[in-house]
Amino acid sequence: MFFWNIKKRKIRIFSILILSVIVLQFTFFIYQASSREEIIPGFSTEDQIYPNETVIYKFPNNIVLGISTNTFIDIKISYENRIANREIFLKVNNSSPISLNITSKMEMGSFNLSEKPESPRRGGFQFQYRYNCIYQISFNVTIENITFRSIKNSFYGFNPNNQYSMAIFKASQDSWQFVDTSDKYNETSSENYLESSLSNLEAGTDYYITFFELSEIFDSWFWVILIIVFAVAFGSIVILISKKDYFRYLRTRQTPIEKGAHRLTLEEVLENENRNNIIDLILEEPGIHFNELLRQTGLAAGNLVWHLDILETYKVIGKKRISKFIAYFPYYQKNPISNLDIELSKSKLTLEILEMIEKEPGLWNNLITKRLKVDHKTIQYHVDKLKELGLINFKKDGRKKKIYPNLDSEYFNKD
Repeated sequence: MFFWNIKKRKIRIFSILILSVIVLQFTFFIYQASSREEIIPGFSTEDQIYPNETVIYKFPNNIVLGISTNTFIDIKISYENRIANREIFLKVNNSSPISLNITSKMEMGSFNLSEKPESPRRGGFQFQYRYNCIYQISFNVTIENITFRSIKNSFYGFNPNNQYSMAIFKASQDSWQFVDTSDKYNETSSENYLESSLSNLEAGTDYYITFFELSEIFDSWFWVILIIVFAVAFGSIVILISKKDYFRYLRTRQTPIEKGAHRLTLEEVLENENRNNIIDLILEEPGIHFNELLRQTGLAAGNLVWHLDILETYKVIGKKRISKFIAYFPYYQKNPISNLDIELSKSKLTLEILEMIEKEPGLWNNLITKRLKVDHKTIQYHVDKLKELGLINFKKDGRKKKIYPNLDSEYFNKD
């Protein structure tokens, strides 16, 4: 009886062990097949991704990086904090565990390479870099296959109407090399996306990956240079005449000016080289905002503010707040640029939707989404903006909410 009790105890212990193993295996399987989302407070993170796991990393500035894998990955990710509104998804297939580093910067010059790669070319076309995000990736082992996907919409840096190709560069090359890139449509999410695949990426090699926009160019550099020279010369004449007329207007007008702390004459205001440059930019692009002036003048922010204040005080320029931006324009008693014009000019997609509604009244959101092949949330955002500006009206037709241009608005009644 004693031995029987011992035998029963052993059977019970063995059964518990077997059950524990089964539970652990089941739990591990569930963990393997899981997906998770990580909200990253800064611009870098380190993590471990397990086989058959999908992870979505969300960084500040609307940066999203997703990754799914059939193998274990020890990953390090970092972004330059100037990058914003960028999304990419990586699907990794490999037979061995991986250590993966991803570093993203806006420009190749930020990677401290001895020589920058030449822009990619294909026949009579050149691809322009406007994506403002370059991914540097490296591995500790050779990678069998990795697929890149990016949602193709304006929020994430792609014009839905333009053609793009992914390109890759490594230090042993002279220029960016194209990667076959497919423009696909996801019927479930009603989104367009770009997809490219790379195979047999070497261990210990830094690869640089980004997207280029296709644009046609001339093959003959002689004609290109000639056209550029002519355009610059013609443009200079136009700006000079415009500036001359504007300065004549400033000198002859009868406008009271309170100089405040400034003790300058109008001639001293207009003769300063930095202020002249600012005036040129505003005359050339009325409605230009502060950050663009900062970029194009190369002045320190405090210095730019000082010169703008002088120009505003002497009523050489004026300004308006448009949404989150401060827009600058030539000073007239009657400002020829309306808030509406500036607001629409800042978004090509908003204007495109408005023109579509004007040409074909009675459209609705889903139809606009399908035609433009843009995410429905993006379309809704721009439609809401047009509603706020008083440019459209809605009319219910069954389950559809049809959109019509508001022909009584000032926009449609310009002289």
